[in-house]
This record gives sequence, structure tokens and C-alpha cells, in this order.
Amino acid sequence: NTDWIQAPVANCYRTGNHLGIQPHAYKDMIDFFVDEIEEVTGVRVNPSFNRKGAEILFITPSGDVFADPGTYTAMGYLMLFHYLESMGLDITWSTYASEGGNFGYFTSHEMAKRLNAKMYAEAKRLGVKWILGGECGHMWRVINQYMDTFNGPADFLEEPVSPITGTKFESAKSTKMVHITEFTADLIKHGKLKLDPSRNDNLVVTFHDSCNPARGMGLFEEPRYIIKSVCNNFYEMPPETIREQTFCCGSGAGLNAGENMELRMRGGLPRANAVKYVHEKYGVNMMACICAIDRAVFPTLMEYWVPDVDIAGIHELVANALILEGEKERTTNLRGEPLPGMEEEEDV
Repeated sequence: NTDWIQAPVANCYRTGNHLGIQPHAYKDMIDFFVDEIEEVTGVRVNPSFNRKGAEILFITPSGDVFADPGTYTAMGYLMLFHYLESMGLDITWSTYASEGGNFGYFTSHEMAKRLNAKMYAEAKRLGVKWILGGECGHMWRVINQYMDTFNGPADFLEEPVSPITGTKFESAKSTKMVHITEFTADLIKHGKLKLDPSRNDNLVVTFHDSCNPARGMGLFEEPRYIIKSVCNNFYEMPPETIREQTFCCGSGAGLNAGENMELRMRGGLPRANAVKYVHEKYGVNMMACICAIDRAVFPTLMEYWVPDVDIAGIHELVANALILEGEKERTTNLRGEPLPGMEEEEDV
């Protein structure tokens, strides 16, 4: 368990992400997603990396780039950004600040401060106006509660304003970082996304409030608003198990290691019980979440306790429903599974 924390911290300090992935390998993985997206949609997205002068820097946990099912969430980001380019979105990825997560937070405030510094340093180097952050849990606990005092003030950045809707993100006034569910929910509210929720009709979805964004930030409504906009079948778990009273995944803070499996299964049982309830009552077969550790650990937990339930990031669901300009008729979702009504075509 100690090594599972210390090794990612050392990697992150050395290369910018917990996995120790070098910049060229990080780009190679994104390029692979580009190919996968083209295969599903017929559209070639064209992300930029380390581009100076971009308006927005995007930073997400490396788990979204290197671990299923988070990889489908990363593909969702890429598709959303491509869709918005024609509307004025000017965004770049960094192969150096290639990690939003912060395992330093599980060791000491000093280490958390060191690892967090790369985000502002990269934003300053590239000359961006503000930072957009991906779906992560403890990343946002650190940003929301500590970033301004750790590494601020970020007076070289501007108060974030959506280039698409003109919305000022006042909650990000000090840190200059916006959570992607706030960004996307705002887009949907202003009618900026063409969506076909029926593409997710094979899914009956529930939502897990990840500890840090939920109890640590109060980010309750935006994720649900997005899910309800891109999925027709959504059911909440019992009220005493969600929002402020949410259950822990049982595997965070460095417990996501094979030798901790029994502890993980026991720790995740309360959440699994709630999922089992909605699975049996409503037929729920997908639990959405906005945390990379959740996406990494829940598949194992569900396989043990509730085998018929899968895990997805919210922007995977967004991408399935998003209607891209010039796309071919889609027959599969991002996972290569047949869309509703397309099962027979796939069999042929």
C-alpha cells in the first residue's frame, strides 16, 4: 500500500503523471483514441498539445488516458472539444501537466503542493487564460480547498468565462479552474449541444456521488443534469446513500492494490448494496461517476457484488449522445457495443 502511494508520487514529480508516462507516450495514447473515435463516428478529431497562446488548458487524471473504462471518458472529452471548435473553443492538452490527480495529498500537504504546482506552471508557460479540469475526485478536493493557498494567487490567469455561452464561472474566481461537468452542464442549459439520448437507451443509469466532489465540493446537480440530458433512463439510489450522505468507493487513498482486495470489497459493500437495490428494482445496468479512482475500482467491486452493472464516466455518455457534424450513421457506442436497434446489423 505504501508503494502504491509513493511510486505514483515519485512518478508524478518526475514526469507529470502518476504512471510515469513520458510525453511522447501520452500523445501516442491520445492519438490512439483519435483513431478509435474515427472508427465509431467517421469523424477525425484533431487535439492540440502544448500549444502556446491557446485560451484554455485542459488537465485530466492520467487514469482517463491509460485505464478502462476511463479511456472512454477521455474519448468523450475529445469529441466534445471537437464539436465546440467551430463555436470558438480554443483548447490544448499538456503532455507535461499530464495528471490532474494528486497522490501527494495522501502523504503530506507539502507534497500535494509540489505536485499541484505543475498545473499553474504549465498554464503560465503556455500563456492560457484559464484551466478546464476533467472528471476526478481528490484532484478537485485539492483544487477546491487548497490550490489557491498552495500555489496561488493565479493572478496571471483570468476569471473563467465560457467562450461558447459567455457564462462566468464565479466559483472558479480564485483558482481559475473549472470542473468539466460545470462547463458541459452550462452548454446543455444554453442549448449548445445536439444530443440524441436514445443512443443510450440500452443503459439504465444511476449516479455515484464521489466523496470529494460531493461532500468536499457540493457538486451534486451538474452531473445529474448532464446524465438526464443524455440518457432517458436514470434512477437515483436511496436518498440516504447519495449526495451529502454518499458512500465511499472503499478503494481510494491508495487502497487500489491487489493485496488490499478483501478490504476493498468490504469497504465498497455499502455502495454495492445501494447499487444492488436499484439494479433489482429498476434494472440499473450502468453506474456513472466523475472520479478516475471510482472508474478504476468499481468494475472489480461490481463484478463481485453486482455482476450485471458496469461503470462509466459522464462524458462517455455525453459522447454517445453527441451528434457530430459530418458523422456517419453510428452503429456502436464508444465501447464498440451495438447501439439500440443496431444489434441485428452487428450480427450480420
